[in-house]
Amino acid sequence: MSRWLYYARRMDTVSHGIAGSVFSRTLTHRPEARAALVLGLVGAMLPDIDMLFLNSRIEYLQGHRGWTHSFLLLPFFAFALALLTKRFYRYAHHARLSTLFLFAATGIATHIFFDWITSFGIMFMIPFSRRRYALDWVFILDPYFTGIVSISLLATTIFRPKGRLLSSLGALALVGYIGFCAVLHAAALRVWKRMDAPPPDAKVAVLPQFLSPFRWLGLSERANEVHVAFFDIGPFARGNPLPQPPTRFSEILSTLSDYYPPPGRARIQRYDKAAASPVLAEAEKLPDVRTYLDFARFPLATVRKEPDGMTTISFQDLRFLPWFTGPWERDRGPGIRFRRQPFVYRVRLDRAGRTLDRSFVGAGGD
Repeated sequence: MSRWLYYARRMDTVSHGIAGSVFSRTLTHRPEARAALVLGLVGAMLPDIDMLFLNSRIEYLQGHRGWTHSFLLLPFFAFALALLTKRFYRYAHHARLSTLFLFAATGIATHIFFDWITSFGIMFMIPFSRRRYALDWVFILDPYFTGIVSISLLATTIFRPKGRLLSSLGALALVGYIGFCAVLHAAALRVWKRMDAPPPDAKVAVLPQFLSPFRWLGLSERANEVHVAFFDIGPFARGNPLPQPPTRFSEILSTLSDYYPPPGRARIQRYDKAAASPVLAEAEKLPDVRTYLDFARFPLATVRKEPDGMTTISFQDLRFLPWFTGPWERDRGPGIRFRRQPFVYRVRLDRAGRTLDRSFVGAGGD
């Protein structure tokens, strides 16, 4: 799972760059086309430079999509990038600095906006707020998103005289697709609220899923439990009443649709929250756990007493729950169990409640 998420993150950055290049190209005719394409590409990939300075997964949860993703700092990054391009890129020497700034700002702005529409969350109000904002419209790795911008950029570079027109059409197509996803999100949220009937004070969300804008993960958090359901609001939803968990990686995609039935046949899973206890309170005081809980939107703690008297506490953000398995430590059934879990944090305590070790799940014996 962690390896898949790693490559998804890389592809996400590449998709950002392509999209930024397309949108910047819509701003100019041929004399500055190369500068627009390059600055849009570099500007749209620039915000993810923060990953070079994050040395652990905890730092990643705490800092990714932070300072380099801020709307308030965007003008400074765009101006610096425009200056560097004016100085070192020969196809930009003739362009006005203000024009180069516009290209760079457009690229950076597209990255920030396209991160906002996913579920990971983005801190675009830094330095005034570290709150993460997420619209939950589009999955982090969306082949339709990538396909639209890739075809648009290819057409723009092949048919250069019509590059601005073609990039504008591609940008409009992408905006239309995102708008379509936003409409589906609103519909899925209404469906989920009808299905689950959450109380007024419950935290509720529907999150986009892999490979289809019609598939959603419904989540609602109550005082003592969290409700979860996978469902498909599309016209071709079928699902499987008894889906079989994949036992090999090659089966993951082939069984995907089995786990997303129409809303009327979707099963709502209810997971009890861990009861308050001294060991849980001790674990939640740890700085890394506080960082994790600040990041998590739907955290679920699982407390397990070991035969030797030790206690293991696992924290999981149910936003990242795989469709074919339950929460870590609560589902030991058949199917794939990943050796690494980038979004499951575990703490072990001794009989006296002292911390023995803490880390993300990743050992071979897990």
